Amino acid sequence: MSLAADVRHTSKLKHPWVLQNLPTYRPVARKLMMLTSHEDVPLSKVQEVLRTDAAFTADVLRLANSPLIGLRAPVTSVLHAVMVLGLERMKGLATTLALRAFLTTGVPTEALKACWRHNLATAVICEKLARFLQIEPDLCYTAGLLHDIGRLALLRASPDQYEHIFSIDPDGGFNLLEIEKSLFEIDHCEAGRVILEQWEFPREMRELVARHHHEPTADSSNLARIVYAGWQIADLLGFSALNRPIAGKIEAIASVLPPTARQKLLEEFDSLAEEIAFKINAIECSLV
Repeated sequence: MSLAADVRHTSKLKHPWVLQNLPTYRPVARKLMMLTSHEDVPLSKVQEVLRTDAAFTADVLRLANSPLIGLRAPVTSVLHAVMVLGLERMKGLATTLALRAFLTTGVPTEALKACWRHNLATAVICEKLARFLQIEPDLCYTAGLLHDIGRLALLRASPDQYEHIFSIDPDGGFNLLEIEKSLFEIDHCEAGRVILEQWEFPREMRELVARHHHEPTADSSNLARIVYAGWQIADLLGFSALNRPIAGKIEAIASVLPPTARQKLLEEFDSLAEEIAFKINAIECSLV
């Protein structure tokens, strides 16, 4: 075994058992992600990458033409999709497909489906909050989508053990992360960081996923504030990964956002659940 191969082998063995044999991040999706890190990438290069995986590209085009995006005219080709949507949005669609692999390559339990929908709901919410703060919505969509990838991994690896968490009284000193560590040697936040490191995501995204349960401080980025608020809003609206109602008040959740964004969220909160459900349905119908 070569030195490089030995290092990779040793690194893999250090991971908890629940993070073994996870779905791989498809090469075409990784190449697409790498392209987004460069400015002025020729469209022909993007088209060349997407053409290496016809099935993946077909799924991307279906999502591009779904109500999730809401374009007025249909996207007819890969090149057209890149021109209309941009690289960052294409990466978001690619990541959506990568997370869906957690369902399609394992046993699709109700808990796993609930976690998948929670991630989708958080992505849609984060995208909306980004517009309130005038920052890149596609980046926020991807961050919201990935925030609970660690929980998808735990659920996929051991659904029966994770079901134990559902039976615990949340009012009896319930600490989700501590319970996960006792069952799996790792909590879902750290598991998410490990997965994104394996998938070669940027450090900023890995740290964001690892710390999404940490309340933002004065020094926190707007992206961290959006994700922290986003997953809690998803829970509050009934899109909980634990598949049960989560108590809370929107005013308290919104308090981590800047004043203007907070006000806009409160104004549009009543219609948010319907918008989320519509977009989740659009994604799921497109990928049947």
